[in-house]
Amino acid sequence: MAGPRRAPKSMIRISMKTDYGLIALKHIASLPEGNLANAKEIATRFNLPPNLLAKILQNLAQSGIIEAQKGSGGGYRMLLKPSRITLAQVFESIEGPVHMVMCTSNNGCCSIEDRCTVKNGLTSLEAKFYEFFETVTLADV
Repeated sequence: MAGPRRAPKSMIRISMKTDYGLIALKHIASLPEGNLANAKEIATRFNLPPNLLAKILQNLAQSGIIEAQKGSGGGYRMLLKPSRITLAQVFESIEGPVHMVMCTSNNGCCSIEDRCTVKNGLTSLEAKFYEFFETVTLADV
């Protein structure tokens, strides 16, 4: 006899921006070498918001993960092999420094920081997440 039905567990989620960035990167990486993908084509193919995707691709290009070629027939191509791009790099390229809660950032502050009993544990947990995401590459996703 089956036990009581459990509610689905909550989970830590990546942002939609990072999700869209991963989708775009996987698509660009799947193209034959030398082929370019433009933001409009990727947005249409995967039903992503074109303006937001264009900003995400700009961030990825600024971080050196992809290269932007401007002009007619321009687009994006991979600069790094997927096996050399960590999820930590992707997250930081799109989101900036990623923190679980504000108090773990360099300039984070909280009204109860002087009395907080969880900051040290969260800081340690955040470091472990980051270390893990440094070991997972785009090729692994």
